[in-house]
Amino acid sequence: MVSNLQESGIDVPERDGNNRMEGRHDKDRRDEDARFTHTLSALPRNSGPGVFTSILGKLARERRWWDVDAVFSEMSARNIKPNRIHLNAAINVFAKARRPQKAEEWLIWMQDNDLKPNEVSYNSVINACAQTGYVERAEMWLGRMLEAGVQANEVSYNSVINACAQKGRVSRAEMWLEKMLAAGVKTDAFSYNSVINACAQRRDIERAETWLEKMLSEGIQADEVSYSSVIKACVQKGELDLAGYWLERMAAAGLQANEVTYNTVAGACLAAGDKERLERWRKLMRLEDNDVLKHVPLEKPSRPSSCTTKNLDEVDQDILSETLTKRADEMRRRKPPVDGRKKEDGGAPRKISRPRKEEKPFDRANVWMWARLLVVLVVVQLLLAVWSDYAVQSAKS
Repeated sequence: MVSNLQESGIDVPERDGNNRMEGRHDKDRRDEDARFTHTLSALPRNSGPGVFTSILGKLARERRWWDVDAVFSEMSARNIKPNRIHLNAAINVFAKARRPQKAEEWLIWMQDNDLKPNEVSYNSVINACAQTGYVERAEMWLGRMLEAGVQANEVSYNSVINACAQKGRVSRAEMWLEKMLAAGVKTDAFSYNSVINACAQRRDIERAETWLEKMLSEGIQADEVSYSSVIKACVQKGELDLAGYWLERMAAAGLQANEVTYNTVAGACLAAGDKERLERWRKLMRLEDNDVLKHVPLEKPSRPSSCTTKNLDEVDQDILSETLTKRADEMRRRKPPVDGRKKEDGGAPRKISRPRKEEKPFDRANVWMWARLLVVLVVVQLLLAVWSDYAVQSAKS
């Protein structure tokens, strides 16, 4: 805020002098700020607090965080004391502009000045931290929100769950989803999809399946993203039978596969040369298989399925170990060749010496090249020595 608020007895966060001009190096932006300040001062004198709330909402939509101070300056000049609605609107401006540190400062100021933050205040800060990758700070503010006795809703949890999932912190995402369920907060497809996709990205099929089954058991309608994440993980792990099972489940739910899923499974079938499976999957993904659409009970294949293939690292390791084993056995069986002739003293057969490796032919061209280079270097050194002596003599004379 601005010094006018402080002069009027309202203690506000200190303003960073560089923030107003940060990111605004052109004359047009400065002119725009001047016009905005003039517009504020031109408001009718009877303008109430709601007018400034609307102005802050407009700044949030336009992400013009640098004009927040001007709004509070005008409020101070009109002796309008900011309330929690104004502070939440200001926090929302910084959250929309993805400036979590400034949003945190205003939330802390609310706490220090007996303006108790509510779920809107915390959610704005949590979302700002989550969207900018500050996962630990998003978790911290959700923890503080719960400690303060403020009821967290699905927005609070989903922001943190998705932030953890995006960073690959699967265990943390699972923990917050479990806390969300334990608190009785209403979950939705987004809550589960974040965790399912994070597990699938790690190719952890069992965990992804567990959360998808949990989602369905809770009566939450799974969407294309839910099934596609599991199907993609199955294909990437070579579990084609299992991928087909989830394709059938997806089709039975009346969901049509998207283009990404279609290309993934089609590519796996083409790579395996399985045209029959490709045709069946094509019908499933386009909802053309009447047997599946009649909700025929599906039997889940045992894992690993018959079509399972190892990942590349395991294949490389197996090939390497098999090659080394064969080579060792071959070396043990190999004996040095002998001839039938006996030594004169009647000793054991003499070993036949192995032929030497063929030596590389003598390259005369390279020798002459290096010889010429050596001669050039010697001549250069002689010239430098003569020039040095001449310079010394000239200096003495």
